[in-house]
Amino acid sequence: MSARSPRRGRTAAVVLAAGALALTTAAPAAAVDSPEDLPAPTPQQLAASVQVWSTEGSVRTLETVATEGAETTISLATDILFASQSYELPASAAPRIGQLLADVPDGAAVQVHGHTDSLVGPIPNDELSRNRAQAVADVIAAERPDLVLEVAGFADTEPVGPENPDDPATYAANRRVEIVYGG
Repeated sequence: MSARSPRRGRTAAVVLAAGALALTTAAPAAAVDSPEDLPAPTPQQLAASVQVWSTEGSVRTLETVATEGAETTISLATDILFASQSYELPASAAPRIGQLLADVPDGAAVQVHGHTDSLVGPIPNDELSRNRAQAVADVIAAERPDLVLEVAGFADTEPVGPENPDDPATYAANRRVEIVYGG
């Protein structure tokens, strides 16, 4: 009989259908009432089910604080603080910025400086840096009305380091708002 025989095709279909019927009419598996009823996984199953992720180089803090002589600079990473091409602060930022001002002396003069990377988007960098600095200054004024604020945007004129098209982190480092005050 040839492989194209209609009879052979019908026989295979009957066997498959009978197998499917046997599977659907078989006794149901034991009911599992709780996780304790499940068998314990083997060490090999546990090891195979875990994915280990490295956070090295991928997690950044919102701020860094540096003191040089009598001047302290709090640098806020704007790529964490603001959405791309935005200068609207999330409401959750105000309490953290307020905490960062705890060591600023009463009545101190505080400079708030906005900086961008060299990439150009729909909002010009000078406008973006100025508006981001102003958004942070508005929070500072609400949290610490005693401080005297000076706000400026510098766009990409004062990078903290060179930018490398092959390394996006070099661009991110230059996007920041700095809060500068003397002791």
